Amino acid sequence: MTVGKSGSVPSPPTDRVVSIIGLLAARNTPATSADLADALDLSRSTTGSILATLEQRGWVLRLPDLRYQLGPALATIAARAREALSLPDNAMGHLEALASRVRCGAALGLIDGTEMVFVAMTDRLGHIPRGIEVGVRLPLEAPGGISVVASSGRAVQQRWLDTAPPDRRDQLAHLLTQTASTGVTVWGADAADIDRIDVLAQVVTHLSSNAASQRLRDQVRALIDDTSGYPYTVEALESELPLPISYMTAAVFDAGGTPRWELQIGPLRSAVSPDERRTYIEELTATARAMSQA
Repeated sequence: MTVGKSGSVPSPPTDRVVSIIGLLAARNTPATSADLADALDLSRSTTGSILATLEQRGWVLRLPDLRYQLGPALATIAARAREALSLPDNAMGHLEALASRVRCGAALGLIDGTEMVFVAMTDRLGHIPRGIEVGVRLPLEAPGGISVVASSGRAVQQRWLDTAPPDRRDQLAHLLTQTASTGVTVWGADAADIDRIDVLAQVVTHLSSNAASQRLRDQVRALIDDTSGYPYTVEALESELPLPISYMTAAVFDAGGTPRWELQIGPLRSAVSPDERRTYIEELTATARAMSQA
């Protein structure tokens, strides 16, 4: 749900329709009209009317037991959306394989001007930091998106640096150079914060079923941003000691060699050994290269 500066929704009727579709997509099982109305804090008559229209259009399918699930018309829309996003070939296959090898969640974000929108992710092997889901848009502000920005032009890098506090810009400029050289960014956090990030991510996921919780979800995401730490330097990563790792990122390039997507994995572990760090980095960068070639 997109809200204005005052917290109001630009089009409440549209938001109700989108919320119903979103909730059905988020559920693992079909839902009754009453289930949807209660979860979204809508009247049952309003929910029934919306579902009737969606059923006519094929956007939802009513089962014999009167429960609803997503309808066949959305398959065509989803296919067109994937074409419009120009995702790398077999993007979900790459994500699922990567997640299986590193045993944690994986996601792909598309850099779109001054924002990054998450366009694909796994959902069975852990939580990506920030409690994100497909469709979530985040501002492209330092230090976020550093993997893509590091391979972009100087003008893009300068705009990105300008979003950071002045006292951090020199360090971030160094990290841009480091990321361009290594092809990966490794994010750390205080060991105590790792568990907090995971719990907060689960809270955001839980709140995604209730359209009325958007403001609370935004507040929880802000807390995650505050605790997600900072990119490690190469010197820190070469330590022989275990390090807390929140998540790791690498750029994925289009056919013209332009960095367009950011590939992420979210170990969310308070102690990662040097050998494990190397494995994470090797798997992440190998997948990023394979997706770029695709």
